[in-house]
Amino acid sequence: MCYSAMIEADLRKLERRFGAKIDLDNLQIAFEMRDVYKSAMIPSAIDTYIIQNAKTPTEKRLAKMAKSHYKAEIEKFSAKLKKYEQDVKDFEAKIKAGSKAKDLKASLEKRKATVEWHKEKIDYYEKIDEQGAPRVFPNFYAPVVVKDDKQAWIRLMRYQLCPRSGKELNAFKYNLFNARKDRLKDSSTWKAVFGKQHGIFPFYRFYESVEGKNGEAKPIYFEPKHGDLMWAAALFEKSKIKEGELWSFAAITDEPPPEVAAAGHDRCPVYINEKSFESWLNPSGSTKEELFSILDSVEPTYFQQHDAA
Repeated sequence: MCYSAMIEADLRKLERRFGAKIDLDNLQIAFEMRDVYKSAMIPSAIDTYIIQNAKTPTEKRLAKMAKSHYKAEIEKFSAKLKKYEQDVKDFEAKIKAGSKAKDLKASLEKRKATVEWHKEKIDYYEKIDEQGAPRVFPNFYAPVVVKDDKQAWIRLMRYQLCPRSGKELNAFKYNLFNARKDRLKDSSTWKAVFGKQHGIFPFYRFYESVEGKNGEAKPIYFEPKHGDLMWAAALFEKSKIKEGELWSFAAITDEPPPEVAAAGHDRCPVYINEKSFESWLNPSGSTKEELFSILDSVEPTYFQQHDAA
C-alpha cells in the first residue's frame, strides 16, 4: 500500500515534463468540490501554486477560492483556539484554588498542547500564499496526466477511486487508492476502468508504514536513487455524486523490488517505462496482454529508504 506521496505542485513543470496542458475547468471543479465535500481535499501546495501564478481570469478566480477557503479555516480554528485558551485558564484557576479533581494537571497539559497545535495551524494557514505542503493522502486531490484523443491533460483527481455509480466507500476501510496489479482482471472495480481509463500519477517519493524494532508502526519513505520525479501507472474514473462531479484515481501497485521488501513493505507503485506512455494513456488500441506487458516493463530503479518525520 502506498498511503501517501509527495507530489509536484508546480503544474507548469508537469506541463513541460509530460507535454500536457493544465485543465483549468477541471481545477475549478476540484476547488468547488472541496467546499462542499469533506472527502475531497486539496494539498495546500496546489493552493500556493495557484495563488502565486494566477494570471488568467479563471486562474484568478481559483486563487480567490483558495484564499477564501483558508480564511474560513482560520476563522474556524481561531474560534476553537479561543475556547481552548479559556479551558487552560479554567484548569489553572482550579489548580490554584486547590481542587482535588482527578487528572487535573494532566488535563491542563493536554489542553495546552491543543492550544499550541491550533496556533501552529493558524500560522500555517496565514502563510499559505508563501509555502504549502505537497503531501497527498487518500481523499486528497493530486495531479494526474491523462489523454483525450491526441491531447494530454493535467487534471486534479482524488486519490481514492469512486466507482462510476457514485457509491463512495470509506477510505479507511476499503483501499481504493491502490489497485493491485494481480486484481485488475478479476475485481469488478478495476475491470470497469482497466483498459479504458488510464493515467499517470507523478510524484517524488512514496510513504509506507512498516513495523519498527519494538513492534511499533514506523513511517518511512522511498525515493528513486536518481532523486528525480517518478510516476505510477493509474486508473481513473469520473463519477456523479450528490455534491457534484468527482474525478478520482488509484495508483497501480505490484510486488516490491528487493530493497523495498527488505525495508518491511510488500507493495510498490508500478513505475512504468517512459517509452510506454503513449500506449498506456491510449489503451483502447491494446489487448489486455499488451497492457500487462507495459505494467511488467518498469523503469530500472533503485529505491532509497529514509525515515519519515
